[in-house]
Amino acid sequence: MNEWSAVEAVRSFVAALRSTRDRAIAQVGGAQSVKDIVHMAHRRAIPRDAGLQDGTCYSVHGIGCWMADPEGREVDVDIDDDDHEIFDAWRITRYLGSTSREVSKSRDDILMACRDLVNSGELIEPRKNWFRLPHP
Repeated sequence: MNEWSAVEAVRSFVAALRSTRDRAIAQVGGAQSVKDIVHMAHRRAIPRDAGLQDGTCYSVHGIGCWMADPEGREVDVDIDDDDHEIFDAWRITRYLGSTSREVSKSRDDILMACRDLVNSGELIEPRKNWFRLPHP
């Protein structure tokens, strides 16, 4: 099996983020976004850590949320001041470690790939070294 390029690795993270986020939102009553899950947990309306019916799980931390799909792929985002889900190269490399693919990309490789995807319009860099999706 061929190893992913750094850009393919970032795109895989983005796909996993969308999929896992959508699964979690669909199962947490009243949530329409990860921001909602974080705020609901802070208000103690839902648990900070939970396993959901389909095997997806989440854990709210500070201003963010770690999530894992039933296959064990982990995604982690923070919520910025504009209520966007943001991530950095460290979070992407952690995701890559949770996949079954062999990936030997450094954080610098991932950071450069994120910047390439900013240039192509696939990501936005709202502040240095932090990225978000242009659309949810």
